[in-house]
Amino acid sequence: MGHRRVMVLALLGAGLPSLGLAGSPALRFASDGNDESGLAPIGRAVLRRAFERLNRNLQFDHLPLRRSLPMTVQGHLDGEALRIRELATTHPELLLVPVPIVMVQVLGYARVQGPQPQDDLSLKALRVGFPRGVVLLERWLADAPRKVEATHRAELLRLLQRDVIDVALLTSVAGLPDLTPEPGSGMVRLPNPFHVLPLFALLHQRHRELLPALTATLRDMEDSGESARLRNAAWGSTLMP
Repeated sequence: MGHRRVMVLALLGAGLPSLGLAGSPALRFASDGNDESGLAPIGRAVLRRAFERLNRNLQFDHLPLRRSLPMTVQGHLDGEALRIRELATTHPELLLVPVPIVMVQVLGYARVQGPQPQDDLSLKALRVGFPRGVVLLERWLADAPRKVEATHRAELLRLLQRDVIDVALLTSVAGLPDLTPEPGSGMVRLPNPFHVLPLFALLHQRHRELLPALTATLRDMEDSGESARLRNAAWGSTLMP
């Protein structure tokens, strides 16, 4: 039995006061209510299973990310499903669960006969489109002078085909299939991602005693391949534009 699996069993048997109590209230986590990235279902699937293994109920509140963060910081919610590491540094009320839930990458799509940038500098000089509500892309493109927001993925690709934008940006999950343009569509996926970063769960500090067990459980799920299977299943339905 591996060291990490032993750690999980030890933590689950250690009698932590808030774990596995019959009738304990469900924890409430924020999940992106405006998700156009396809990532939110992955966060929910992996975390729901981790809390099941800890014998805890987990409820997701579907909220815009800008609204949920202050609610979690103030303690109205118990955690956040998918967030960048830096938020735990800038908000001391939040605890980082240090096992990435997903590795997200920013992919570019261009016209076959149009510009095909290979780096950030050349990309941001062009007309760049992205789905509205994907906070990661909004922040990354904050200084891009000619950005265009689309209401959803299908509209974004139509804007690219009609030469309204030069590049369409979408988020994808590293290691899983991504959107591939149809032959004859006149579009191509650029070969290398522009950006890759991990996303984590965050806990409100009042649940500090839960952090070791949740961390160990997520690590065990990664080692066993369970998280990968959950990510694959949740991601599969998002590939159609």
